[in-house]
Amino acid sequence: MSTQNDIFLARQPIFDRQRKVAAYELLFREDASGEARVTDDARATAQVIARAFGRLGLNSVIGGSTGFVNVDAEMLMSGRIENLPRERVVLELLETIEIDCAVLERCAELKHLGYRLALDDVCAVSREMEPLLDVVDVVKLDILQVEPAALEQLVRRLRLHPAKLLAEKVDTLERARRCLALGFDLFQGYLFARPTLLAA
Repeated sequence: MSTQNDIFLARQPIFDRQRKVAAYELLFREDASGEARVTDDARATAQVIARAFGRLGLNSVIGGSTGFVNVDAEMLMSGRIENLPRERVVLELLETIEIDCAVLERCAELKHLGYRLALDDVCAVSREMEPLLDVVDVVKLDILQVEPAALEQLVRRLRLHPAKLLAEKVDTLERARRCLALGFDLFQGYLFARPTLLAA
């Protein structure tokens, strides 16, 4: 039975092309059920950071790996984000962030400070997103939201930029093989591993 003092967090591995763990995405969990139930992105991000970098401890959560931390607009613009160890995290920009000049400037500033950035849930390239593609280190493509023919075009389009491409929500062997053939660098999804609940 969980108590108010229990700390919950989930992690889902991200694999490279050789099926080796390259990183973990750190995910908010409300309780022992393992369900996300995110109603407030800012609160969820703050809780993940407090849990992973506080009581649980980063080494027990991700070992020597890198942790992808979801970041909403409020957290991105906050100075608190700079308390995170730049060599251990990738700041994953949620799709809810409205990309404007202030966001672009902040991302450039964080890159200058040595942080790595990822774009989450990309299904298409918008005009607003374009400048970010030369700044971010990883672009996560939601392969369930993109038709197969459009996915090939999107990958070709994104390959014009230096970011690694991560196929997320890979749930079948067929989709995994297709993403491998398209040249994705990283893979995440239920086919490889479901999120694991951590508690303390």
